Amino acid sequence: MQRRTFLTNLALTSLAVLANPTFSQSINKDKKMNILVLGATGSLGDFVITELLHNPNVKLRLHSRNVKKLAKYQNHERIELWEGDVLEQNNLEQALNGIDAVYAGLAGDLVNMANSLVKAMNNAGVKRLVWITSYGIYGEADRGSTPPNSYINSAKVIENSNLDYTLIRPQWFSNVNEVNYEITHRTEKFK
Repeated sequence: MQRRTFLTNLALTSLAVLANPTFSQSINKDKKMNILVLGATGSLGDFVITELLHNPNVKLRLHSRNVKKLAKYQNHERIELWEGDVLEQNNLEQALNGIDAVYAGLAGDLVNMANSLVKAMNNAGVKRLVWITSYGIYGEADRGSTPPNSYINSAKVIENSNLDYTLIRPQWFSNVNEVNYEITHRTEKFK
């Protein structure tokens, strides 16, 4: 599948996960759903932001170490820009104030980021998380190698938390123009 098609569809999948009836009480005519987007300037961030904004009941807080990179969203009525590092505990807890769910498409020190996020979410009372990781973290890909330990170990941090989480494990990109999704659980092999 082409990379742009994949990323757009991943964003749509993430929106569906965030709009899960588990916390549908957050989405009604009178109250907007507030989502914190971590990794807003990353390769998935722009696609996710665009797709989430298709829902008029969604408000976004875009978190970035450098909000200047998010300047195009500066005057958007349903977007708030928040500067900070996921590893800065106090800043992250403040960013979670008033948030219903978190979308995390991060890169870097993923294990420490996951630990920081879990702690901050617990302290802030936010329970819903969508975490982007990598396929193969459970050995489900039968490809002869595993992804970097940071993907495997950060997923373990999320799994060992008390959060209501979804791990999205995207597979590889190709130039074939097709869309073929499957939901697998951690004990199931990829087809």
